[in-house]
Amino acid sequence: MRKLLLLGVLAAAAVAVLQRQDIMRYLKIKQLSTGQGHPENVPASGAQRYPAPGQGAPDGTGDFDSARRGGPAR
Repeated sequence: MRKLLLLGVLAAAAVAVLQRQDIMRYLKIKQLSTGQGHPENVPASGAQRYPAPGQGAPDGTGDFDSARRGGPAR
């Protein structure tokens, strides 16, 4: 029984270590919802950066394809 309890504690500690970033983000969002803290303190994971100048897709294609957004098709 002791070994099972020890194994459970170790597994819980491993999960906490692996989820540290998510836990910290959750706590910061909770702090914001109580009216304390600042939005700059909450990291936005998965943020994508813009492509370098000249490296993006041509106008009217990709995310800005006007036909996909209901605009006139070319």
